[in-house]
Amino acid sequence: MSIETVHAQTVVSRLEPCGLIAVETWNAGQDRVVAIGEPWRTIRVEPTVVWLRGPLDEADAVFARATEALGETGAATDLSGGFERIRISGPRWRSALMFGGVFDAEDPAFGPGATAGTLLHHVAVRYDVIDADTVEIYVAPSYAADLLHHLHDAARKS
Repeated sequence: MSIETVHAQTVVSRLEPCGLIAVETWNAGQDRVVAIGEPWRTIRVEPTVVWLRGPLDEADAVFARATEALGETGAATDLSGGFERIRISGPRWRSALMFGGVFDAEDPAFGPGATAGTLLHHVAVRYDVIDADTVEIYVAPSYAADLLHHLHDAARKS
C-alpha cells in the first residue's frame, strides 16, 4: 500500500513492496551484475555488492538468473520483504534527511546514482538518490513507521 503525504514542496511516500536481490561478486563477476538484473535498477551499496530492485513478481526469476550467472564468482541473496521503501521527493528532500544530524545530505557528491548508508536510532538505513529531486530510503520494517513519522515532521519543517 502506497501512502503519500505532501508537505509544502516535499512529498513523503511509503512505497509498495518490491523485489530486492543482493548480488556480491568475487573475482571476475562484476561485469555480469548489470546484465543479470536488466531492466531492474542497480544500486551499488558496497564496492563488490549491488542491490537489484524491480517488480516483486519477478524476484524469483532474477534471483535464479543471478545465482546461475554468478556460479563460483559470487553469491545472490533475496532481500525481498526484508526492507520497506520510503520515497522523499521535491526540491527540499535533502533538508528532510538532515533531521537525524548524522548524515550530510547536502554534499554535492550525493547526486543521482549515489547511495549512502547510515544509522538512525541504531537501525541501518540505506539512501538511493534516484534523481535531482528524489531519494528512496530502504529501512527494516521494524523501524519504517517511526522513520516515516520523523520524515513527515522533517518535511513539514523543511
